[in-house]
This record gives sequence, structure tokens and C-alpha cells, in this order.
Amino acid sequence: MASVSLKHIYKKYPGGVTAVSDFNLEIKDKEFLVLVGPSGCGKTTLLNIIGGLDHYTDGDLVIGGRSTKEYGDRDWDVYRNHRVGFIFQSYNLIPHQSVLNNVELALTLSGVSKGERRRRAKAALEQVGLGHRLDNFPAQLSGGEQQRVAIARALVNNPDVIIADEPTGNLDPSRSLELMLLLEKINSLGTTVLVVTHEQELVRRFDKRVIAIDDGLVVSDGLEEEEEELPELEEPPLSTDSILLIVVLPAIPSAVRP
Repeated sequence: MASVSLKHIYKKYPGGVTAVSDFNLEIKDKEFLVLVGPSGCGKTTLLNIIGGLDHYTDGDLVIGGRSTKEYGDRDWDVYRNHRVGFIFQSYNLIPHQSVLNNVELALTLSGVSKGERRRRAKAALEQVGLGHRLDNFPAQLSGGEQQRVAIARALVNNPDVIIADEPTGNLDPSRSLELMLLLEKINSLGTTVLVVTHEQELVRRFDKRVIAIDDGLVVSDGLEEEEEELPELEEPPLSTDSILLIVVLPAIPSAVRP
């Protein structure tokens, strides 16, 4: 997927509620983009539209040069299952399943054999530094580790785009920094990353394109400018709980696409 274009997008709900109005945005291939804005301004609605979880009312979403007005149900299924990975504020892990099984589940609808599912799930967990936690259950992990399982689950299909909606919302500052560094590393390997966050301090520490939204409209587009000199964030101490091991692996083979 080369790029994503939102052209004059509207999203209206029953009862006359308009969440997004005449929204326009160009997202380049392999870009790292941050969406900021007050609660209720339309950020999550936009992520859901870009990710195919919700459909726009009017306008057009163009993916890789193709209008999604041409998409049928199968096209949307392929897009969601193979080309987009989702990370949410709540980790959405299944408590009675192991870490490995939680990641494998993302491949169950992809027509991948059991052996290949296991191999790819292990590789994704190694990539986020959790190769030693395969048989643990979510309750045995810290919040930061659980979020990294969620990232591995998003990566396992080798998506073109990672969509992260408030991924640091349940993490302390140290773990939030770890997660942003990991997303930055994933982006450097060729994956487009879209992040919604309220954490302005983190935004100011990463020179990324920042889109400010209010009332469903873009109010500014560009790099976040620092208004004041901020103290350096201390690097997280090296421990078995907090260390982030980034392993650059060969690309995980994509599932067969139609």
C-alpha cells in the first residue's frame, strides 16, 4: 500500500451527530504520523475509518491509489486482516490464553497453517523482546509487557500500517517512552505508523508529523514545535521487566492475498 488519502470525509451518526466534517489528509507511505486533539474531536473516528472498522458517510478514502468506493466486503476483509494492525489503549488480551496463543489468534482467519502460525507468532514476540515470555499468561506480565504482546499481535500479519489508539494511556512515563521507541523502530523498518495520543510531552520528544484536530477538522499540520526546553527523560533501567530488546528479523511472510 503506497499511501492513504482522505478526501472531504464526513462521518454522520443517527440523531444528527457529525463526528467528522469535510476532513482532508494525505498520509505518505512509511510515514510516522501523530494525531492530537481534545476528547471527542474525532480522532478515534478517523482511525476507525482509515483502518476499515467504520465507514465514512460521504467523501472518499483512497488506499494505494484505489478508491474504497470500489471495495466490496471481501476487499475490506483482506484490508483489515492483512494490511492493517491495530493497537488499543486496553490490551484486549485473552486472560486464559498464553502470550503465544494470544498472538497466534490474529492469524486464525488468514488461512495460515498451525505450524506457520506458531513460527510467525514466535518471531513477532521476539521482535518486541518477549521471546522469553511465550508460555506466560497476561496476568503474569507487567502493563508494558502486555502492551508489547498487543504490538506483536498487530505485527504478526506483516501489515502495511500500524494504527495505535492511545497506546500509552495505561502506562507510566518510562513504559510510554519504551513503547514509542518501539513504534519508531517498527516505522524505520518500513511500516506506516499512525498514533493517537494526549501525551504532549512525548509528542515533543519525537520529531514526527503532528496533526492537530478539533471538531472533526485539521487545525494544524506539521512538526510539533517545542514551546519550552523540557528536561531529558531518563532511560529506563535495565531489568528483566523493563528492557526493550529490538531484534531486526527478516520480514514475516505475508499471508497469501487474493
